[in-house]
Amino acid sequence: MFRKKIYGQSKTEECPFCGKIPTTSNEQKIPTCQDHKDVLLEDLKCACNDWLDLKESKYGPFFVCMNCGPVSFKKALDLNGYPLKSILDL
Repeated sequence: MFRKKIYGQSKTEECPFCGKIPTTSNEQKIPTCQDHKDVLLEDLKCACNDWLDLKESKYGPFFVCMNCGPVSFKKALDLNGYPLKSILDL
């Protein structure tokens, strides 16, 4: 049995640094909260240990690996250990 889709519950974004709801974007066009507006993502690596290139589309940011192809934003952050709540709170 299928449930009715509710507007706004299918995709929820969060700040990659702290997990709050993003309200602005930083210089890399990544949705972030107001506290982390000036913080940039460092160079990230793919599962194949190659560097990821940050790209922007109409659906939001994503990464491209030269070996693997397109990698979702969430998967790339999970591979590299984000969100870094504990490091930024220090």
